[in-house]
Amino acid sequence: MERKPEPHDLLVALLLVQSLLERRSEAYFQPFGLTGAQFNILNLLGYREGRMEQAELVDLLLVGKSSISIVLNRMVRDELIKREEHPKDRRQVVLVLTPKGRALWRKISPRYEASVEKIFGALPASHRQRFLDDLKVLHDTFLVEDDSVTSDDRWDFHLSTAKETS
Repeated sequence: MERKPEPHDLLVALLLVQSLLERRSEAYFQPFGLTGAQFNILNLLGYREGRMEQAELVDLLLVGKSSISIVLNRMVRDELIKREEHPKDRRQVVLVLTPKGRALWRKISPRYEASVEKIFGALPASHRQRFLDDLKVLHDTFLVEDDSVTSDDRWDFHLSTAKETS
């Protein structure tokens, strides 16, 4: 008789995939002198025409917020991004992709997209929406369980085109 997967089995499977994804990410970005978090920042800025308010970027990041100022400082030091005063609010900062940062993003991005397509393309197209729907259920359950979080716009921001393209 076939054993039915228990909720803990799903957790372990998700953690195993996450671990592989993190290791692959580290190995992929390391030759470019970047971390996954740094590429994520370049990617967000690259798709936002090279500028974004720092507060908005921090809200959209897919990494922990606690160490983000260190990551941003390193990227400024490496001349990948620069900080500018906000034109309307001096308390805010605008992050701007430098020519060096844009060139690196343009170099890495196509290879990165191809790698994502290779890995996640293994899922049949007919299964992808169901997979996203199941992950959204887990995402929303975490929000309900976490009393300190009332909403999370990152899902909609990052996945706004998922239903349109399926």
